Formats: sequence, structure tokens, C-alpha cells
Amino acid sequence: MGEQPYALRAEGIGKYFGRLEALKAASLWAEPRRVTTLLGRNGSGKTTLMRVAAGLLRADRGVVSFMGRASESPSLSRMARLGLMYLPQTQPLVPGYRVRDHFRAVASTFGPAGAADAIQECRVESLMDQRVVDLSRGEHVRTSLALAFARSPSVLIADEPLVGLAPRDQESFGRLLRRLAAQGTAVVTSGHDARVLLDISDVIIWSVAGTTHHLGTPSEALAHEQFRREYLGPAFQAG
Repeated sequence: MGEQPYALRAEGIGKYFGRLEALKAASLWAEPRRVTTLLGRNGSGKTTLMRVAAGLLRADRGVVSFMGRASESPSLSRMARLGLMYLPQTQPLVPGYRVRDHFRAVASTFGPAGAADAIQECRVESLMDQRVVDLSRGEHVRTSLALAFARSPSVLIADEPLVGLAPRDQESFGRLLRRLAAQGTAVVTSGHDARVLLDISDVIIWSVAGTTHHLGTPSEALAHEQFRREYLGPAFQAG
């Protein structure tokens, strides 16, 4: 048997909210040094699937495997101790705290070794004494990603991180995700900004009505006629 390439797998996931079947049989996989992106319309189940994979929601069926350990009821706190980091759409920073306080908290738990490089890499030196509540959306996202660099997670799940960012900030954030993957992290992300996300991704998963379709590389996704027709639209041109 060869080494298991996946750091995170969520397979055959089904999830109900009351009578609403949010996920039918959805799956995602994340590999070290690769960026896996979920693309799909609002309501297709992307966030629900990522929250199940992160251990924030319990699935009604299916299995989540993290670092080779399978569980029908994974826990974010348990997986976080093993190296998972989750960035929700509403960024997980404490509004009244300064940016510096967040780095101190990460250093106290995971050690201070990566903090200085992370601060420089994500260009947050000038933000260290600002309170989170005073940050712009772009500064908020950069700070969150800098904390991820400082922590060096084995898996990063970032749910729609590009929402509300200017095009220049989207491209900058995309490059930072690629650098994090290059350091060994298995990155899972999602969103609607297809041009940027296709450019930075290694693997594309199409989320449709509670199911998922593994399309492969961005080039393979662009060659998928149904994906282009039903999601990207006829006006989309690669490159």
C-alpha cells in the first residue's frame, strides 16, 4: 500500500436541515501542496460541505477522514489540535482585539517560530497595533491568512475568502494561498470569482444542488462543456 495522499477527505456526505436536503452525496478531497477549489452557485451546498469537513456540522450520512483517521462525527477542536485551520466567510478575528493580540495567541499555542515571516509575507507589519474592528475587508483577510502562515496548518479550509475584495486584493490573496500550499499545506477554498480561483487552483470540484463533480485540473474543468455552459456561462474565456 502506498502512502495516503489525502490530508482530508469528506465522502458521500448527506445533510438535512429539517426537511431540506442540503447535501445529497457530496465529497471533497484535499492533498498536501495543492489548492482544491469548490465552485458553485449560492445554495449549491459549498459552505455546508466545508463545515461538515471541518467538524462544525455533523452529517446525516458519510465519513470524514483527517490525516488518515476516519470519523462519522468529526470535531473541529480535535482536528485543530492535529493541524486543521478553518476560515469561515465571517473571518474568525475578535473585533476588539489588536492584530498583535491574535499573533500572541497563535504563538502561545503553536509556538512563535513562523510569526515574523508570516507578518512580512502577508504585509501586515503596519497593522499590528490596530484593532480588528478598524480593519478594511482586505486587511482583515490578509491578517487571517498571516495567522494561517504563522500556524503552518496541515489543512486550511477557507470559505469564500475573496468575497468583497477588490480585484487587486483578490489576486494578492490568491498568490498567498499558493505560497501556503507550496509550504506543504493542503488548501481547500471556495467562491464565485472563477477567473482568480481557476488560476490558483490545482483541483476543481463543481458543487451542484447538493452534489459534487470532481472536474480535475482547471484545464480539465474549462474543457467540461456542461460546467462551462451551466456555471461559467458562454461569455467566459480562459486566460
